Amino acid sequence: MIRSIQPGPTLSLSRTIKIVLYTFFVLLVQAHLVSRLPYPALRADLLLALMFPVAMEWPPFAGLLWASFWGFVVDNFSGEFWGLHVASYCVAICLVHMASDKFDCHNPFYQMCLVGICSLGQSVAMGLFLSFMPMDFASLVALWIGLGIRTILAMTLAPLLIFPLLNQRGSF
Repeated sequence: MIRSIQPGPTLSLSRTIKIVLYTFFVLLVQAHLVSRLPYPALRADLLLALMFPVAMEWPPFAGLLWASFWGFVVDNFSGEFWGLHVASYCVAICLVHMASDKFDCHNPFYQMCLVGICSLGQSVAMGLFLSFMPMDFASLVALWIGLGIRTILAMTLAPLLIFPLLNQRGSF
């Protein structure tokens, strides 16, 4: 779907508070539930999907500051591969800003595709980083399959995570 022309993103206090609280809630779910799942393939990055509504609602500079802050917080929790989340969240903000000029980003299919592209990039970077660790061929194949499943899971969950922030415009 081609996007109809709408006014640019603006910041409002009530929307900002809602996004802050929702992001903090998703971070708690990520840190306390998702990170403890028994299979690494099921540990999708939930905050990556939240960069989508931030990019839709806020101007580019504010979105990049937001992405940098939360990427730094998540990098501190992960403890490995510093800068992965900051970079992937900032790329997500930029990608959504570029795509929102051309497409109707309220469509769940486009949301899934954009979050999937960012998650795929994150998985490839993580896979290349982990490929330099000493492991046998079977472990390497299992690593890449797990990262592929993680990407598909992030794509599937993206519209569900984005919906509470983007589709309640009339409530404010």
